[in-house]
Amino acid sequence: MTQSLTGPVRSDDAGGGESPDLATLEIPRQSPGLERWWFNAHLDADDGAFGLVFSFVRHRVPTPDGSPLDAHAVVWFRSDPGAAAHVGESWLDEGAVRLVRDAAATDRSMDARVRSALTETLEQGRGFRPDHALPGPVKVAPTRLDLDYGVARLGKDGDDYLAEADGAGSGFALRLTPLKPAVHASFPHAGLRGGGDTTHAPFIPRLAVTGTVRAGEHTRSVRGDGWYEHAFGDTRHRLDGPPPVDDPEWTWAGLRLDNGWEVSVREPRRADVAGGRTRAEEAFAVAVSPDGRRVQAPARLRATDSWTSLATLNSYGTAWEVEIPDLDLRLGARAWFPHQEVRSLILLSGMLEAHVTVEGTMAGRPVRGRGVCEVFPSNRIGDFERYVTRVRAVTRNEIDRLYSAGPDHTLASVAGSEDRPGRLDALVADDLHGSLVEPMRHATRGLGRSWRSYVVAAVTEMCGGDSERYRPLLAATELMHTGCLVIDDVQDASPIRRGRESVHTVFGEPTAINAGTAAYFAFDRVLREVLPDDDRLRLRVYQTYLRVLRAGHAGQALDIAGHATAMDAAVAAGDASRVLRRLRTAHRLKTGVPVAGLAEMGALVAGADEHVIAATGDYFETVGLAYQISDDVMDLRGVTAVDASGGRRRTKHTAEDLHAGKVTMPLAHAVGRVPTPRMREIWHEVRGGDADEATVAGVVADLKAHGAVDACTDEARLLVDEAWKPLRDLVAPSWHTVMMRALGHYCAQREAE
Repeated sequence: MTQSLTGPVRSDDAGGGESPDLATLEIPRQSPGLERWWFNAHLDADDGAFGLVFSFVRHRVPTPDGSPLDAHAVVWFRSDPGAAAHVGESWLDEGAVRLVRDAAATDRSMDARVRSALTETLEQGRGFRPDHALPGPVKVAPTRLDLDYGVARLGKDGDDYLAEADGAGSGFALRLTPLKPAVHASFPHAGLRGGGDTTHAPFIPRLAVTGTVRAGEHTRSVRGDGWYEHAFGDTRHRLDGPPPVDDPEWTWAGLRLDNGWEVSVREPRRADVAGGRTRAEEAFAVAVSPDGRRVQAPARLRATDSWTSLATLNSYGTAWEVEIPDLDLRLGARAWFPHQEVRSLILLSGMLEAHVTVEGTMAGRPVRGRGVCEVFPSNRIGDFERYVTRVRAVTRNEIDRLYSAGPDHTLASVAGSEDRPGRLDALVADDLHGSLVEPMRHATRGLGRSWRSYVVAAVTEMCGGDSERYRPLLAATELMHTGCLVIDDVQDASPIRRGRESVHTVFGEPTAINAGTAAYFAFDRVLREVLPDDDRLRLRVYQTYLRVLRAGHAGQALDIAGHATAMDAAVAAGDASRVLRRLRTAHRLKTGVPVAGLAEMGALVAGADEHVIAATGDYFETVGLAYQISDDVMDLRGVTAVDASGGRRRTKHTAEDLHAGKVTMPLAHAVGRVPTPRMREIWHEVRGGDADEATVAGVVADLKAHGAVDACTDEARLLVDEAWKPLRDLVAPSWHTVMMRALGHYCAQREAE
């Protein structure tokens, strides 16, 4: 990719020459492939500056019968740096929805639970939030750039581009006049799912922009500068064959410098969908001098800061270092604010298109500028558990904010003295930190799957809210759950939790009990932060949280009391109904109701109506019950969790509950299925909690052979399916309904991992 600063620019298959013939290249193609007409602009108005990104997308793919399927989308988003607001609209036609649905249906690299939930959701034909349905057929002129998407249009007046949009709550009407000639760029692996080798992307690096922009009922005149790129290449999806096992990813920066240079820098990557591993490839740059000369050279593009979106769980760079040694160019680019994420079904979940400010040096001289950085991740989910586990890093950061590594100003809040911090004697700070904070930091070092925390954020989004506002709730949720586990381990004398020494084995039982209980009150600190001015809503959330704690303690009471007596009666009578009811009640109280309460909190802060809140609670109570049923099944083969490297580590030994003499759902379901004499032997062998390995292995084999394990799986799956239907009909289809449906599949069928 290296090119001399003074040598000729290499021609290529898409037109060649120093200035490609855009008038020809940007005409919509009739052959299969994906193309995008993409613009970004930095605009000034009387009331301030803002950024705008908009694109028209056309995707033609062959279907299994050989006929073409055309899919179209138009997307625009505005970034306001003063308000740190990112708003916009995305519009799709039916072809785009069909393309995503049909491609997902045959995608064996995608997690089966996600694939099933996505196709089931799209088959409803109820739309897909946040996308809007285009109002009619898209009109595409065959011999010139003239796109009419109904709500948006793109055409030309001489060399100028005319773009307009009139959406549900925003729009624009712009004239974009080229200030420099077009240059060519191409990059590898652009066939996003189709196996193509190259996408061609001729671009105009600087345009003058004038016109109007509408937000709601307010229209304002604007002027500024912009960038235009027409990218075209192989298909993103395939319908006439299986998709590849890996996806392209990239980070790209398009920067306009105040010394007259423009820089396009791209770092391509390949992502193994099933394995979750990503391989970076060589970054390269195409730069344009003030007089329009094109330079292609090796480059370095490195993220120096990052942000994880709670809406998609994608992690994006938000600050970058850019280096082009051949130009003696070193730049730092920083996003105006992190959450400039574009979300749409055409992306499955989302991507980042962040307006940035730039400063650095070129040939030793200071230089400044502005532009856009784009981060395009693979959004195919190869493993649902690995995907959900991404929330752990966010949760960990929020916990560290509440429970600091050393005694500092947060300790007063932990100790309930934030209103009068002076009363907290510095002489006791170390002891307070060591006995209240350090035990919980130890417990949360080995965070589990953190799917309960994810539920709060995902339900907020599913019900139309903005989860970013409630990010601290993830810490409160996890601390409440972990506090319960700390005390549970004391009561059960468990030496290991999440693959680490239990808190009481490190800090002692009195400290563990006190620190675990104190962790419940982190919720109070967080709720005052995220709902400072809404007393009524805060009261509803407090009431829900207290109900969660009451139910969890009631479930733990049943666990402490044990189920042996009920199992004695069941085995004697050959009737499992009463012990199964008891176990279900315990599971609902200990896990189902707490998960339901967390989900209801998400619905409450999103402003959902009472019918949605009730259906949400019912579904997630059932999901929690299903999780406990499948946890009992997983116990028979050992429980594992995804570790930091993406692999799996064992967190619970095989048949640990049977070794301990606990009554579990598979054991209870065995009553009436395993012949009565053998069932009595089984219960006699494990009841005391001292069965050896060979005995337990024989019990496990009998439970499987006589259908007790299958009965658990069938029960969990049926419960979740039935509970989903009322909620499905009350909420608009979205990425988060897909994820919550997939979560139900996951919780009911974890034994399939």
